[in-house]
Amino acid sequence: MRKKPKICLACSAGGHLRELLLAVGSIPEEWNCYWLTLKTTATRAFLSDKEHVFLTNFQPRRPWTLFINAAQALFYVLRKRPDVIITTGAGVTVPTVLFAKKLLKTKIIFINSAADVTHPSRTPVWIEKYADLFLVQWDDMLPRFPNAISCGVL
Repeated sequence: MRKKPKICLACSAGGHLRELLLAVGSIPEEWNCYWLTLKTTATRAFLSDKEHVFLTNFQPRRPWTLFINAAQALFYVLRKRPDVIITTGAGVTVPTVLFAKKLLKTKIIFINSAADVTHPSRTPVWIEKYADLFLVQWDDMLPRFPNAISCGVL
């Protein structure tokens, strides 16, 4: 019998979480998955009955938060050992994607935000070269990401 792949659903809170929910739909119980996001009142409530981990948000004005986020990301990548990461970003997920890809050869599925209509934010630019499947929601983003697939707006 084949082992079920471990799936990490990684995103920031708010709109990125909503887009990831739209992308994956209702998650069947037989999926072996966990959520990786930021701790907010809304995410605590939503994830109360789901396997999850919370990371510290990277704040550019507080560079030390990047080190905390990266240490947490490394810890959870090694502890959870995801086979696949499905992510909508944002920056909070970047160290997780980088560590998982480099250390475990994890497959990465990135869904670019619908808010990026004509110009990308920083996260997709950082993650593009690590993604095994890179999806954009607007055709206007295809010239910027020529290896992407347009999936339409979620």
